[in-house]
Amino acid sequence: MSVEIKLSRSNRTYRPNEALRGKIITRSPSSISHRGIRITLNASVNLQVRGGSAGFIESVYGVLKPIPILKKSVEVQPAGKISPGTTEIPFSIILNDGGKDDKFYETFHGENISIQYLLNVDVVRGYLHKSLSATVEFLVESILPEKPVSPEMVFFYITQDTQRHSLLPELKSGGFKVSGRICTQCLVSDPLVGELTVEASAVPVYSIDIHLLRVESIMVGENIATETSIVQTTQASKIFSIGFLSHIT
Repeated sequence: MSVEIKLSRSNRTYRPNEALRGKIITRSPSSISHRGIRITLNASVNLQVRGGSAGFIESVYGVLKPIPILKKSVEVQPAGKISPGTTEIPFSIILNDGGKDDKFYETFHGENISIQYLLNVDVVRGYLHKSLSATVEFLVESILPEKPVSPEMVFFYITQDTQRHSLLPELKSGGFKVSGRICTQCLVSDPLVGELTVEASAVPVYSIDIHLLRVESIMVGENIATETSIVQTTQASKIFSIGFLSHIT
């Protein structure tokens, strides 16, 4: 016998005020008895060690435990029997039922930190038989604002004096200047738009790389530990006045 969970949405994405709907699908060559079918929602914030050189967040992993943010259990079907063949059992759970302890954060899978929502089904079969279980991850996104987000453009410039890393002697003496602007407020589902111009450079410019960085922060005592990692890199062609369009996925 096997059991699986099939959610109503192929992208498995829901918002806190929506109902999580789907079907529990069982397959069995013969009829079986059970002591109840129950589904459980679990969500937590976790630190995850991915190997390699340990950063500051990874170094404190051992003293930080997963933080539970949601746990809800519902009995879908009382004790009874499941017919042979394929059986579909529908279910529906309201994610946010107005409880004071319900706190929802968007699903997030970062380099060091993750916020994960899991749906688990258990077919309890008693002491002499092993329970049947299945788990599927679903995604939670925030409720979008009713009004469009107004873009905020910020101007920036880059010169040899703003750089903290070592530079070629030609750049130190001859200098360079890059100016531009970028939108710093937008929805994650919208493109990140901006433009930049190379105004001067003492050496030829062969390529321009634009890095989209993820910033992750956690509280460690009274301090905040922050680490960055690259999400996406876009290489521009060899031109001295360009616009760029980068999409977060």
